[in-house]
Amino acid sequence: MSMISNAMSGLNAANVAMTVAGQNVANAAVDGYSRQAASFATSNSPLGGVYVNSVDRIVDAFLNDDIWRTQSDLSYYQSKQTYLGYVEEIVGTDSLNFNDAVGQITNAFNAAASSPDSNAYRQQIISSSEGLIQDLAQMNGALSAQIDKLSLEMTNLASNTSSTAQQIADVNQNIVQAIANKQPTAELKDKREQLITELSSQIGIAITERDDGSLDISTLSGAPLVIGTSAATVSVAGTEVSTSLKGQSFTLNDQVGGKFGGLISADLQVIQPTLEKLSDLVKDFADDVNTALSEGFDLNGDAGIPLFTYNVANPLSSIEINPAITPEKIALIGGEFDAGGNWVAAGGRGDNANVANIIAAIQSNDDDFSVLVGDLGIASKQNQNSATTSEVLNSNAVLARDSRSGVNLDEEAANLLHFQQMYSANAKVITTADQVFNTLLTMF
Repeated sequence: MSMISNAMSGLNAANVAMTVAGQNVANAAVDGYSRQAASFATSNSPLGGVYVNSVDRIVDAFLNDDIWRTQSDLSYYQSKQTYLGYVEEIVGTDSLNFNDAVGQITNAFNAAASSPDSNAYRQQIISSSEGLIQDLAQMNGALSAQIDKLSLEMTNLASNTSSTAQQIADVNQNIVQAIANKQPTAELKDKREQLITELSSQIGIAITERDDGSLDISTLSGAPLVIGTSAATVSVAGTEVSTSLKGQSFTLNDQVGGKFGGLISADLQVIQPTLEKLSDLVKDFADDVNTALSEGFDLNGDAGIPLFTYNVANPLSSIEINPAITPEKIALIGGEFDAGGNWVAAGGRGDNANVANIIAAIQSNDDDFSVLVGDLGIASKQNQNSATTSEVLNSNAVLARDSRSGVNLDEEAANLLHFQQMYSANAKVITTADQVFNTLLTMF
């Protein structure tokens, strides 16, 4: 009877193995599905046959970690590039070029030098200066709008991240219960890995597995996102991002990775520095021009007054033409010290000695804007290269994972044929054993 028992165990084992192979084939097109394999073991009793010891998911934690890490890097660079590329385009566009607008002002002063008492040329100085202010206002408006857009995108991302973290916590709970009840967990773990892949694109993650089968997930900076069956809530105030879990709050920075890291980096490393540099540039330009004008005299022989005014708290958004300035009050006449040591007009209405001083002050700021545009271009190119590299690495990581955990239909077809032959052979053993048994009965 041991022959029949052995064959029956082989039939059962082959049947389970074919079922597993069929499950793999059926799910070959399902995203995130990890193929399964039946593990055989010999029964403990002598000549006791075979049994399916377990049905295991074929996964490699290191390959999954590579996917999550490279996905986080890719999302970081792609989300940052969206804003970096836009800021580069706005600051570098021909229609809003600071140097071109300053060049128009320089040309206006040069033209006025030929006829310094002409109100038409003096008015052109004011008009070209107004053109610069309009360009700066457009630039400031476009960059400020990016901050509003960034805040909205962060808010939506925070909602998605909180939802994903909660779903992972729920799956954690289901897995813990399934393990406790000795129920299969393969599909639940596949679902959890898909959710973690989604989470890794939103924010960089570090994972720790618990003995009960659940996973703890934290950001790269250590802020907890999932602890067992509890999930953190991500919130945004302006462009400041924080997480909250079990009464503890953590502020996230641009080192957290993922899309969040890219967006925070776009704010801290691109938009805000660009606004600050432009404000510094505007302040220096206005101060230099105003200082040069203060050293000259207007058509009435009065000391020069500022052409520009601004709020020192934010020069870029507040610069404007001095309301007190008129064409007659533009100080093109040069100055000199009289016998008493007083600074007085050096000439009459036709004097233009201060024009060269003003133009020199304007040209002293030429390089600053070019450096800003160049720095943005270099940063954008480097970020694009990093994004391209991350995309290749992520694709390679996915391919490596699929080669290990994905379903190969040719391999599964071979497995089905192998287990079918195993099933048929065991069935043949039963038939043979029955014939032998019947032959023995006829001998008596």
